[in-house]
Amino acid sequence: MTTIEDFRTSLVSYAERVQRVREHIKNEEATKVALILPFIALLGYDDRDPTEVAAEHAADFSDKYKNRVDYAILKEMNPIIAIECKSIGNGKKDDRGQLKSYFNASKTVKLGILTDGIVYEFFVDSEEPNMMDDDPFLIIDFEKISKAQVSDTAIEGLHALTKAKFDPDTIAENARRSLTHRAFFDYLSKQFAEPSIDFTRFLLKENDIKHIRTHAIEGYRAITKAAFNDVFTSNVLKKLDISPSLPKQPTRIENTPLSTPIEVPSPSPAGIVTSEAEIAAFESVRRHLAFLSAGNPLTFDAISDVKFRDYQGKMVVFYRQERKGRLIDIIEARDGTIRFIIVDGGDSTPVIELTQSGERLRALFEKRIGEFG
Repeated sequence: MTTIEDFRTSLVSYAERVQRVREHIKNEEATKVALILPFIALLGYDDRDPTEVAAEHAADFSDKYKNRVDYAILKEMNPIIAIECKSIGNGKKDDRGQLKSYFNASKTVKLGILTDGIVYEFFVDSEEPNMMDDDPFLIIDFEKISKAQVSDTAIEGLHALTKAKFDPDTIAENARRSLTHRAFFDYLSKQFAEPSIDFTRFLLKENDIKHIRTHAIEGYRAITKAAFNDVFTSNVLKKLDISPSLPKQPTRIENTPLSTPIEVPSPSPAGIVTSEAEIAAFESVRRHLAFLSAGNPLTFDAISDVKFRDYQGKMVVFYRQERKGRLIDIIEARDGTIRFIIVDGGDSTPVIELTQSGERLRALFEKRIGEFG
């Protein structure tokens, strides 16, 4: 049985292959041969065995009307997975009707897949037996995988659909849990960004805070948002093992052990002294990256590989390798003011607050991760 790590490696290799050949694929048939059949094999099914993978499989809804899908994966000659293919780059939403017709007509099918060879949408009948849901419970985008922009949850969800692990009898219930998890995640993410009045009132009620006047609720919304940020930050710092408090005075330090587990990857040039203010600024970069990585475990885990090297007049922050993975230059002025320059080839104007350039930093960090594979 393939381990999850072996499966992850295979997915990355497949994603890189998709990116390499996609420009040479001109039609649906080429999409099937170059991308979709290898994906079926990646899941552990023998695409050359017609008793396991059947092309142009028909489900008879009646003697008059027959519904077909491009591929059906069979178990004991009965279809359990239906795959509808479209030409690479084509929109897929309007093509769900054909897959749904087959799904609904074939009583043994428990999983429907709609794909253009790059994006795969996975459907079940979580609401009503043999009635395919309108929305997918899992979406896999191999362009994102090639850039390391996929969560462990998505990879684990796909791993559960491999031949060795797929269970037609439990897939609907597992998908229902996945959809519920996504709904909760989306809701809490919205509340994290901007707590609603209803959510704020819920917290007030849970904490037995009563008789709040309408004009005062905005103040409690601000408290709710601050509490969310504190909870998130404290858990991030705990995982990264970073001290939650910043130095109060920018004293100078030589090459002595730091109170935080920050690794200096290579010695700084002779005579360079790293200040605690610079260390604090570096910590703030990692904290901000953690905030920007919310919901993306792969990006979050990569923060442990963000390091620095100090030079005269600036500290270079990078991912893995200084030259290839450069992210930010930290500049400490003589008056102790810290400024940040994002090294993405764009605007090089120093900023005092990283929040001013959050999207640029997130995009650059994801780009660097993708470049290292």
